[in-house]
Amino acid sequence: MKKLCLLLLSVVLVFPALAQHEKGYVYLKNGSILKGKYSFTENKQKVRVESSGNIWIFDVDEIDSLSVKRVNLLNETDQSLSSSKFFFRTELGVLSGSSDNSQSAPFSLTASVNYMLQPKLSVGLGLGLEFFNETYMPVFANIEYKFKQSSSSPYLFLKAGYQVPLEESNEIYYDVYPAYYDYMPWPGYYSQDGYDTKGGFLINPGFGYQQMFTPGFGMNFAVGYQFHRLNYSGEDDYSLDIDYNRMSIKIGIIFN
Repeated sequence: MKKLCLLLLSVVLVFPALAQHEKGYVYLKNGSILKGKYSFTENKQKVRVESSGNIWIFDVDEIDSLSVKRVNLLNETDQSLSSSKFFFRTELGVLSGSSDNSQSAPFSLTASVNYMLQPKLSVGLGLGLEFFNETYMPVFANIEYKFKQSSSSPYLFLKAGYQVPLEESNEIYYDVYPAYYDYMPWPGYYSQDGYDTKGGFLINPGFGYQQMFTPGFGMNFAVGYQFHRLNYSGEDDYSLDIDYNRMSIKIGIIFN
């Protein structure tokens, strides 16, 4: 009888102590992850962690979250593992469109640096290279809005800026600036003066989807509509504006 009473007493004293310890993962705000047993102190201000034969004690403010199984914190609402508000996006693809205004699908490469104003809203600046009849460098401002604050999310974007020409035009536009017939020095000789490229404004709204594989690396796919107007000037106040209406199709990488 005495042994039974001692056994019951030991269970009453030991079981609560055992019940206070949980096994799982402790996620710290500095990015570290500990696996082992954890328990709170009586005042709930500290957490005691036993992991790999070591014991650590952390203030509650140092703990990001506790879990009985390993989880990807990028799926959590606060995305606490991603501490930088700056991220870089590099994209390449084509600007598909009708062949009646230059090439049918010229190559496009853009890069931007962006700043997160809010977890779902960011703004940035970028530039790139686009190859039409001439080579241009688009310089633009960018705004993006994500639908979800997670590692995988669709987003909307809007780019607006200016196409800066990097070379002179080699094209002859007969409908605006016709070639003329020169009888000197040889009959039948045609000559044509080219245009000076002036560039023009651009706007590119669209929709994309991005997937972050780690807090600092991800990829995206984006489709949009790009309109830009290229300006040319010639002698005797001749001028020419060419409008481009294109579908932008791009894949990109994201890093910070």
